[in-house]
Amino acid sequence: MDNPSKGETATDVAKVVSAAPPLLLLAAWLVPGLGHLILKQRLRAVVFGGVILAAFLTGIVLNGELAVPRAGAPFSWLAFAACIGNGALYVAGRLLDLGLGNPMAQGFSYGNTFLVTAGLMNLLTVLDVSDIARGLKE
Repeated sequence: MDNPSKGETATDVAKVVSAAPPLLLLAAWLVPGLGHLILKQRLRAVVFGGVILAAFLTGIVLNGELAVPRAGAPFSWLAFAACIGNGALYVAGRLLDLGLGNPMAQGFSYGNTFLVTAGLMNLLTVLDVSDIARGLKE
């Protein structure tokens, strides 16, 4: 949006590219679907929240591990960053001793994949909330 198109003023363009409210983005990250719900995007809130919750619970049931960073294992930091994307689900899982992982379980690697994917999907929904709040999409 370098040049305002016809009908747009510089003020309109500045309004569109302004930052989304930090508390909205925090809410969107903490509880999957909450950011969309706040923006009155009910269908997106239900679909995104439901998919993320289903992926998270599937990962837990399959004995996946909610990643924590480990010294000497640089890729563990990437898995941790993805898992922390689950927001409050990650915190609740760690507090309730869920997602400890069992490498001997048949579904362990699949469970890890579901947990990482759920976190990354939640982070993508935060970006979606940001775009909607800034007026870049409906």
